[in-house]
Amino acid sequence: MTAKDMGYENGHKGTAGTLTVRECHTEFHRVGSSRHRHARPVDICAGTFHADEGGVTVEDATVEAAAKFEPGKQLAVQKTDYRFVMIDEQWVWRSLALVCVSACALVAGLFCLLTGFGSRRGPKFREAWRRVPGGAAVRVVLAGAGGLAALAAGAALLVDGIV
Repeated sequence: MTAKDMGYENGHKGTAGTLTVRECHTEFHRVGSSRHRHARPVDICAGTFHADEGGVTVEDATVEAAAKFEPGKQLAVQKTDYRFVMIDEQWVWRSLALVCVSACALVAGLFCLLTGFGSRRGPKFREAWRRVPGGAAVRVVLAGAGGLAALAAGAALLVDGIV
């Protein structure tokens, strides 16, 4: 998924509506490199799309679904310019986890930048930790920010059900 397409799955872009499932089936999409190719199962549901506003109806709409659904089930979807995507209600937790993991990487990068840790012939971790510019105050801020971000990322992933 690209950042451009996230707006559709989060319900911010596109035409919101409901897909009434007619049938669901599994397709196998080939993924991987030229050496290690394998087929990934993908559930596809087909049915009729009705827009929430504007009265747009599409008879043969298909969407890649998280699971197979029974005929008659109503799914919340967004109509993009070229396809249909399911609205993901868990996007808040995944976005929070992504931001927290990015904050951890930022703190680690800042530590490496300040101390030279990780560079060729650079100091070991303990030595780098002792010579952080700013002393104990900066060490507390780095450890606190990194630890809090890691804890929040773990909590967000746990709530989302990914872990």
